Amino acid sequence: MPPLFQNVGIAGVGLIGGSLGWALRRADPRIHILGIGRDRARLEIALRMKTVCDVTTDLSAAAKDCDLIILATPIERVLEMLAEISPYVSTGTVITDVGSTKRRICDEAAKCLPASVEFIGGHPVAGKEVAGGEYSSAELFRNAPYVLCPQAEAGPQNLQRLRLMAELVGARPVIMSADEHDRTMAWLSHVPQLISTALANLGGRERTEISGSGFRDMTRLAASPYSVWKAIIDTNSDNIDFALKVLILHLEKMRAGLKSGSFLSEEFERAAQIYEKLRAARSQR
Repeated sequence: MPPLFQNVGIAGVGLIGGSLGWALRRADPRIHILGIGRDRARLEIALRMKTVCDVTTDLSAAAKDCDLIILATPIERVLEMLAEISPYVSTGTVITDVGSTKRRICDEAAKCLPASVEFIGGHPVAGKEVAGGEYSSAELFRNAPYVLCPQAEAGPQNLQRLRLMAELVGARPVIMSADEHDRTMAWLSHVPQLISTALANLGGRERTEISGSGFRDMTRLAASPYSVWKAIIDTNSDNIDFALKVLILHLEKMRAGLKSGSFLSEEFERAAQIYEKLRAARSQR
C-alpha cells in the first residue's frame, strides 16, 4: 500500500512540527519530510535530530512540491502563510495546521486558498511545558486527541487521509466543527490558563513557603508566557469572555453557599464524579 502522503512539508519545526515529522518518519520511512522555516539554525536542529529529511527556507518552492503541507507555527504566522503560499500550491495539495484555535484560521483558508486545494484545520492536543525543536518527541501524540475541522464543502477522502495520519502518529482523531472546537477549548484550555495565572498572582502574595501540592498543581499553567497565549486569546476572545462570565456567576453561587453546605456538598459530589469519569477514560487509553 502506498504511503498516505509522499512529500510532507512542515512549516515550523518546533516542538509540535518537529514531533510530527519524527513520528511520521518513524511510522512510515517512505514519507519524505521537508522542514520549512525562516531560521536556518532551527532548521539545522531538526536535521541533526532527524525529525525531517531535508530543510528549506523557500516557502513558495516547497509549496509546489508537497502533497501535504502542515502549518506548525504560531497562529499569527499561520494566518500570514495561508496568503503567502496560495499562489504556489499545486492542484490536489492538502493543507492543515496545528493551531490552538480554529475559526479564524479556517475562515482565512477559505478566503485565501484556491478551490483546487483542500484545507482541513487541525489541532493535536498535546505539548510540553517547554518549547523548541530540541524537545521534539515521536511519542508526543501517543493517545492524545487530534482534532480535525473540515470545511463545510470538504469531501471525505482527504479527511480520511488526515484521520489515518493522526492514527499513524499514535493520536486519537476527533472530528468537529471549528465553532465547536473553539467553544470547547475555551472551557478546557483557555479559561484554565487564565484561572491558573490569576491564582498565581493572587495567592503568590501570601506566604508561599507553606503551599502544598494543590497550589502548585493549580498554578502549573502560570508558567506559560503571554507571547504564546496572545494570539489564542485574540482569536477566541468571545468564547473565553462568555465562559468567564458563566464561571464568575457560578463562583458567586459558591460564595453564597459558603454558609449553607448543601449547595457545596452537591458541587463537590458532582465534580468528583466527573473527575472519576475523566480518570477512567485516561486509564483506558
